[in-house]
Amino acid sequence: MRIVFVNLHGNEFLLKTLNKIIFGQSVAIKHKYLLDYLLSRDDIEVCSYINERGLSLSYSTTSKFLQSFRFLEHKLALRLNKIDSSKVTVLRSETEIRRDDIVIVYSYYGNQMLFSSHPAAMVVNSFIHFATAPADVMRRLGVDVMVNESILSKYSLIYAKYYDWFKGEFLLQPFVYGDRFKVVKPFAERQNKAVSVGTVTYMHNITEVYGDPCAQPARKQIKDHATELTQWIDCFNSDYGEDDKSFKGNNPVTRVLGRLYSKFFGGHQKKYYSFDMVEKFNDYKMCIVGEEIMGIPGVGFVEGMASGCAYIGQTIGYYEDYGMQEGVHYIGYDGTLDDLKAKISYYQQPEHQAELERIATTGCEFVRSHFNGPVAAEQLLNRLIDAQQRWLAEHNG
Repeated sequence: MRIVFVNLHGNEFLLKTLNKIIFGQSVAIKHKYLLDYLLSRDDIEVCSYINERGLSLSYSTTSKFLQSFRFLEHKLALRLNKIDSSKVTVLRSETEIRRDDIVIVYSYYGNQMLFSSHPAAMVVNSFIHFATAPADVMRRLGVDVMVNESILSKYSLIYAKYYDWFKGEFLLQPFVYGDRFKVVKPFAERQNKAVSVGTVTYMHNITEVYGDPCAQPARKQIKDHATELTQWIDCFNSDYGEDDKSFKGNNPVTRVLGRLYSKFFGGHQKKYYSFDMVEKFNDYKMCIVGEEIMGIPGVGFVEGMASGCAYIGQTIGYYEDYGMQEGVHYIGYDGTLDDLKAKISYYQQPEHQAELERIATTGCEFVRSHFNGPVAAEQLLNRLIDAQQRWLAEHNG
């Protein structure tokens, strides 16, 4: 069967894009494990449909001359990512998409949804870093399946406001920890308290729904009360800052300016990135990675658990959707500082250390067996194939 990505070469969730390479920008390639897995399967043909806005160096340009380089950029990006180009079939027209294909678009990139009509195949939207802007475009395209790290239809007010029209299937794609996250220090040698990590960001487009631009209020709550919480928590949360005056955009000129600005005048979160996260997790028996207000847990929770910490998370339902159990795989709390302090105090007591270590160990084993790249990719592929069978049956094969 064929899995069709749109403008694969420009998708920084799957590979390191050419613009990131040219301008020396770091990026977390969060779904590289999925591409690697699909490329390793002899029974899967990976395709890249390169549409008329496929030049990732400048998606916004309508210049036919500049866009004519998009195929060359695709080939170069694969080579720089050490991907055998013979393993990726390039589609130059949407008419080349077959009915039994699975087409995957990422709504983070509006240009990926530029189809003249709904493709012949089932369309899957990867909702990673979801936003409000593409809602109407997705609706017009007719997305059949949504995929996210959380079942947003259950938890997100933003989703309820802008995507209530979607009636298709919603599939769960869990976070995956990086290979560097591992248990280094024995549990007994760690500090008997929690470490809180994660960036606090501000997004003004969510204010109308939540009444505040802070996207991670649980992290901000701990950061704002860090001094009074030192008995229970060491806070390393970092405020990214609302006023980022750097130059941003898809235009090459603005990217160059942005790179120069960042190099000489930037410095967001220098302190936050000055320490090794793996070592930091291994210094503590417990960890907290505050959830996103938009209805998603933070990726750091799987990284902390993979490093042997007992994770402390809100009992909202996110973790149960993954198959985790409160008191078995993680420590639950109700989102208030009083309950958070009470839970940490309980597990800091000598008579509860064995219970704490058991949760940390069980949670670590669960994450390492369920949230590793090959397992997560295989599970997602199987869910997509099952959804495709239902879609084909509904659409008369």
